[in-house]
Amino acid sequence: MTNDKVSSFKFRITESNRTELICILYEIFFSYIEDATAELRKTKEQRSMEGLDAYGEALRSASLVVRHLEDALDFSYEISGNLFSLYSFVERSLAKASYRMEEEDLENCLKVMKPLYESFSEVAAQDDSKPLMQNTQRVTAGYTYGRNDVTEAYGASDNRGFFA
Repeated sequence: MTNDKVSSFKFRITESNRTELICILYEIFFSYIEDATAELRKTKEQRSMEGLDAYGEALRSASLVVRHLEDALDFSYEISGNLFSLYSFVERSLAKASYRMEEEDLENCLKVMKPLYESFSEVAAQDDSKPLMQNTQRVTAGYTYGRNDVTEAYGASDNRGFFA
């Protein structure tokens, strides 16, 4: 995953509520699967073992995301058992993908996770609760227009830390 993506995810996490955080986890998962798929294709095209470390790392990271999703389940609700079963299937598919090195296993993961992501996205659109992280740095970015140029402006308010 590129540094820009990581920075984007970090910023979005600081601004998200519980439901949005789950959606961000799904997006991180998709990003790792995309990285794994690219490395697998590159390895097969070049017929070398050079990209296998990056492939394995992307799969391990995707598996960690799935474990985070499992940890977030509240088993006082019946649907959590169903979600746990789906997440377990995805973890097994990722394990298969690590030793079989077939795109089919990665596609199976996506077939399960994409509809779940779409469902959580619909719920997140209706969730108007406050962000989980309070007292985080607020970033303001935009453009200022001069007579002959455009300048990008970036500013952060100074509200970090604990209030006494």
